[in-house]
Parts: sequence; structure tokens; C-alpha cells
Amino acid sequence: MVKKDKQMCIGCHSGYYNSKNDKGIKECWLYKSAKVVTRYCLGWWVRPEKVENFTRVVTLNCYSKPGQYAYSEELPKHLAKEGRG
Repeated sequence: MVKKDKQMCIGCHSGYYNSKNDKGIKECWLYKSAKVVTRYCLGWWVRPEKVENFTRVVTLNCYSKPGQYAYSEELPKHLAKEGRG
């Protein structure tokens, strides 16, 4: 089991709040309740038609990269139904 760590916030849209910022906020408000989860990552420019297009990652359930990547708890149903998920 992977332990929750603020290193997992690097690159997250809200990760800005876990570092020195001009707002004086010491920690992202989502971090305290965040849980480590397995998700499937897909770049916005990639078509979700093949299992190989998804990357399985272990991250925090609040991790977000709007406009860059989509994260899903499961593979899309059309891939799982075909026995590829």
C-alpha cells in the first residue's frame, strides 16, 4: 500500500497551495481528507478507444490536471465489456 505524501500533489492544479505561495496558505484544503487510489489517466488529445491509451496510476483521489489529463476510477465500460479491462 502506498502511503499518502505531499509529493503526490506535484503537478496537481491545487498543489500550488502546498508550497510557498503568495496567499500564505500552508496546505491544500483537499489534502487532509485525500485518499490514495488507483486511477486510469488519459491525455485530452488521446482517443479513449483502446486500453493501451490509458495509464494506470496510483495518486490521490483529489489530483486534477484540467486541460491536460482526465482521471477515471475505472476503464470506460465499452473497453471493460470487451474483456480488455
